[in-house]
Amino acid sequence: MVSFDVTAYNKLAFVADADARFKEQLASAGLTREQLFSKLAPLFLESPSAGRYAICLIHHHYSLKDGERMVTIDHSTKPSTDTSPQIVAECWSSSGEEVEHRFTDDPTTLPPPPPVDFLAKYKSILDSHAIDVLGVCYAPDKPADGFISAESDGPGDRERVTTIIHHSARGDNSYDVMWLVTCNSNGLCVVITAGCCNGTGCKTPPSTPSTPSTPTTTTGLELWN
Repeated sequence: MVSFDVTAYNKLAFVADADARFKEQLASAGLTREQLFSKLAPLFLESPSAGRYAICLIHHHYSLKDGERMVTIDHSTKPSTDTSPQIVAECWSSSGEEVEHRFTDDPTTLPPPPPVDFLAKYKSILDSHAIDVLGVCYAPDKPADGFISAESDGPGDRERVTTIIHHSARGDNSYDVMWLVTCNSNGLCVVITAGCCNGTGCKTPPSTPSTPSTPTTTTGLELWN
């Protein structure tokens, strides 16, 4: 692992640019997102890494000052200069650089960071298709079908807050940023677990969530067999 570098962090693409870059790189590689994730899936299903990590879109929203890191506490992520050992990395680039962090009451309850050989295989697959905007993060809990964890601007200084919303409540400027690879009786299952709202946030959820129009391909759950 490579420790956090605030200068490198501030050079990361904003979410809209990272999303556009990902689409352009997929097109140049002649791949769909589903085809790329199918190539990556076996790595995320191998023991002992199975269930520990997820695929993520590497991006940032705010510039940090020297000594700051983006740290998540509960549902809020914002800059912190705290150097407590209870603050640990939770997201890494494909090269192993720390990107974002979280506070935990007991670091020993978390899985270890992605192993060197895991990251080497991951980066090798991405490099073979000239894709450089994906990283690895700790796997979140799988959301209920049709729902997603949505990140948007918070009230504090350079704050992001996370809420659970129905896929129909996503705004036009919302981007997929995290994917969990699992396997069930239907085969390969890639779940979109997190979206990122750029600037204005997500729409207000309807009082009665609508039913996804295509049951096998929804924002909350996508099955690729």
